[in-house]
Amino acid sequence: MKSVKRNLLIGTLLSSAMLVSAAPSFAQDASDDEVIVTGSRLNVNPNLISASPVLTVGDEEISAQGAVNIEDLTNNLPQVFAGQAGEVSNGASGTANLNLRGLGAVRTLTMIDGRRLPYGSSTSSAVNLDLVPTNLVERVEILTGGASAVYGSDAVGGVANFILKDDFEGAELDLQYGFAQNSNGIDLYDEVLVANGVDVPGSSTDGEEFNASITLGANTADGKGNVTMFASYQNREQITQDNRSFSACTLGSGDTNGFGCVGSANFRLFGGPGGFNFQEEDGTLVPYAGGSDQTFNFGPFNFFQRPAERVQIFTKGQYEIFDGHEVFGSASYTNNFSDAQVAPSASFGIGAYSINCDNPFIQNNPGNSFLDVFGCTDADVAAGNDVSGVTLSHRNVEGGPRNSRLENSAFRLVGGLRGNVAEIWNYELFGQFSRTTDQSISTNDFVIANLQDSLFAVDDGEGNVVCRSGNAGCVPYNIFQRGADGSSMVTSDQTDFIQGIGIVNGDTEQVVFGGTAQANLGDYGFKSPYSDSGVGLLIGYENRTDSLDSRPDEISQVPGGGFTGVGGATLPVKGEVKSSEFFAEVQVPLLTDMPFAKELVVSGAYRHSKYDTDGNDIQNSFNTDAYGVTASWAPVEDFSLRGQYQRSVRAPNVIELFTGQDVGLPNLNAGENSLGETIYDPCATSAPTASAAACAFTGVTAAQYGNILDVISGQTQGITGGNPGLTPEKSDTFTLGGIFTPSSVPGLSLSVDYFDITVEDFIAAGIGAQTTLTECLATGNAAFCDLIQRDSTGSLNSGTAGVGFTLTNLNIAELATAGVDLQAGYSFDLADIGVNNAGDLKLQYAATILDKFAYTPFPGGEAIECSGKYGNDCAQPVNPKYRHRVMATWASPFGVETRLTWRHYSGVDNIAADPAEIDQTLSAQNYFDLSGNYEIVEGVKFRAGVNNLFLEQPPVSISSGPPLGNGNTYPVTYDTGRFVFVGLNVKL
Repeated sequence: MKSVKRNLLIGTLLSSAMLVSAAPSFAQDASDDEVIVTGSRLNVNPNLISASPVLTVGDEEISAQGAVNIEDLTNNLPQVFAGQAGEVSNGASGTANLNLRGLGAVRTLTMIDGRRLPYGSSTSSAVNLDLVPTNLVERVEILTGGASAVYGSDAVGGVANFILKDDFEGAELDLQYGFAQNSNGIDLYDEVLVANGVDVPGSSTDGEEFNASITLGANTADGKGNVTMFASYQNREQITQDNRSFSACTLGSGDTNGFGCVGSANFRLFGGPGGFNFQEEDGTLVPYAGGSDQTFNFGPFNFFQRPAERVQIFTKGQYEIFDGHEVFGSASYTNNFSDAQVAPSASFGIGAYSINCDNPFIQNNPGNSFLDVFGCTDADVAAGNDVSGVTLSHRNVEGGPRNSRLENSAFRLVGGLRGNVAEIWNYELFGQFSRTTDQSISTNDFVIANLQDSLFAVDDGEGNVVCRSGNAGCVPYNIFQRGADGSSMVTSDQTDFIQGIGIVNGDTEQVVFGGTAQANLGDYGFKSPYSDSGVGLLIGYENRTDSLDSRPDEISQVPGGGFTGVGGATLPVKGEVKSSEFFAEVQVPLLTDMPFAKELVVSGAYRHSKYDTDGNDIQNSFNTDAYGVTASWAPVEDFSLRGQYQRSVRAPNVIELFTGQDVGLPNLNAGENSLGETIYDPCATSAPTASAAACAFTGVTAAQYGNILDVISGQTQGITGGNPGLTPEKSDTFTLGGIFTPSSVPGLSLSVDYFDITVEDFIAAGIGAQTTLTECLATGNAAFCDLIQRDSTGSLNSGTAGVGFTLTNLNIAELATAGVDLQAGYSFDLADIGVNNAGDLKLQYAATILDKFAYTPFPGGEAIECSGKYGNDCAQPVNPKYRHRVMATWASPFGVETRLTWRHYSGVDNIAADPAEIDQTLSAQNYFDLSGNYEIVEGVKFRAGVNNLFLEQPPVSISSGPPLGNGNTYPVTYDTGRFVFVGLNVKL
């Protein structure tokens, strides 16, 4: 199929070239104007209609939305899905991403002035939008769909091009202050909080933001150049979930309005051969039954908005060194600090620990006996024997919430030379260098080795309880006894010994150099006899190296994880991906100004790339071909049709290729799933759901099945990590649309575009433990069974290196999406409709109808349809079938400009929900934003606005989980309150 499509493209280009080469020569002046057209590097015929659908957002809208972080603007666009942002805390990378079409942020190519940006950090290859100087942006152009033939790897979901102000002259100061507000008082959730003894939040004002920027620009005295300098400072405060009615407790099914504060079973939970017990305030052990009284409400500690501080410096300039030849360059620096906080850690893990039966803390407790729970006999106590496989799950409320300090710094330098040769050929030579450094410092988590050491406690013979090991600094951990007043017996010296600090340092570099040459070949006679425009041709070369080095500290690298509150080991990553690429574009105007063909243009693009990868002493190489053909036809001046086919590629990045492999020792955090619920082995006789039928797996013993469940629930990860044998992803994009701009209605424009994108060889982190097991047992297919490694006893959870499921990155999945984009705009003087002296009105509408969003987890598997759904295997948290953004801007005759924006998300269904569940559907949401500005005196403009004017509260889901879901909702998608802002802009 690939060769057929490539031959079709080549044939189209050759036939077009044969047609125009036979045409007579007509003289045409070359244009020296540089035009940035997102979707093409070729700009010799700037007046021709683009066949690529592009959504453009101007700086006026950025100002009107009060967008300090550019992702706050882009995430409201219908084509953009949720990604990393300031609302993410549990699982935060410290960056902000753009995720076009929901295909993943790594499949969105993000650029500034048509030049790609580097990896966001050493833990996330997706571009960090913090590098974009928001107040310097002139417009944002969003091209959705493949564009790899033009721009190279990663342009699978689309391209976001942030075009900055050029030739700025003068000075501009911009100040803005804003804050979040929520009146709360939501009876439905307040009643749940009262019933479960949780404080009810009142009206809350939080999340304050302050931003200041200055822009300076000047032309040179001889008029041949310009220098622009920009600097900004931003400070943003946190929003915690306890300040919202809908998130002050961790919701689940219950008896109050259908809800309850279920929290996490990993609170004061103890278990072993004697069953599972909960420790009450007075120290009494009672059988574990769940519910709000026996679970931990972890929600209030988490951030809805991370606090952040950011400094940006950006300079750019150009100078004509001699006639027709110009040097250009830019330099930028961004430093961003943010803080991610989640609930206190715990001694997580069902059956994960050992304890000595003569531990003084477990003797003579009230209620049920710890000795009975742990299965300690009198002989065991007398001999000081150890028992293993017990549960000792205590929340670290004494030590406080877990915290990650995230810092990211980026430096980027771009320079080059461009000009015109022989008044026909325009050329550009360029080079760019980018470097990011990042650091994550995690605190208040339990060190597994220290925790286990502190649980082996003995009497020293003098009435003192000490660590049996005698290790320096070890302090016995007393989670078994309570004070007379019900207080904890855990002291700060105990938590100081058990808690640790995890540090990950990393850096990335990107080096790019290359050049292009383009010309209007009409000057050589290459043009259609039926067109006044000549053939446009561009050829180019680009060489790029992306390197990455992530260095976790020793404790973070412990197999299975050195800390209890993380999902496994954080392993080092080091490697690089090099590419050498040749590319070309051709634009053939076949007909212009003809009957039924005001314009007919065919274009094609092709890129061949050679990749070399190197990491972990493993080298690999592969080639890719990206190509596309587009056509636009305007039968009359008022109407045009456009269509395209694009084969795009995404080369695997360093993280996917070379992340070290975790050998699969027990992961003690995974006794709690994303909902904070304890996961039990239904084959264990002490488990509440014990059932012989639950263990009836053909060919697998009950003990082995219990081990399998431990693996599936995450207690043993198996072999996880990178795969240096990955191959590039491939995607096919088809679009077909039309544009209507009736001359009879000046100011009106309408467009509709159908899109269809399929990504093959989609890189995924393994097939998944449950799918692997199910398919192996059902089919015996080696493709699944070979991913399961048992030890000599048949166990999958023995703690032996390499035992478990292989979950390394593989080219195994497919993701397909299709739908329709709609855009409309109408600008008119209100006098035209009979309202005199009332100013102008501009109406804008942009929408996406999502017809298909299907994820296939492995070849031959059943596609999972996620359009209009969320949860479980659906790749995004929320996939509404319909989204729109409608804006009405009124420019009054007395100098005030007012804008009203309506953001709409259709309802989505929980793919995993039973019809009786309370979060089967997240209802449709409508947000209205109102803003205005007024020029007080010339050059001084005041602005103010309220986003989510009518305080639409977000829909609640008990299934929401990290990283993009928290606080019982999805805060990257849905507003969690109002945002109020005021700003002042001064131009000199």
